[in-house]
Amino acid sequence: MKNIKEAIRHDLVEAGECFAENFCIPKEVVVNSSLLHMSGCSDIIIENFKGILSYTCCEIIVRGNGIKYRISGNNLLIVYYSSEDMRISGKIKEIKVEI
Repeated sequence: MKNIKEAIRHDLVEAGECFAENFCIPKEVVVNSSLLHMSGCSDIIIENFKGILSYTCCEIIVRGNGIKYRISGNNLLIVYYSSEDMRISGKIKEIKVEI
């Protein structure tokens, strides 16, 4: 059952990406994916996230649409967050994407 759901989800994402490309629409809008903007090693903005799963000064885990972003570093701070985006500052050492 899980494989069927994954296959359907994959097909929908692929169709959404094709639609976005043909109509010149940013694909992250169509497939509801998160968008990460990073400035150097000290600032990151995450758009279209679903929630904050964990938050310490060394690691912040953010949930996207079917994916997790694990941001590791020192003195990490969520400067602001809203329902649309968030900004994290500190010394960012690593970003891991977990599917």
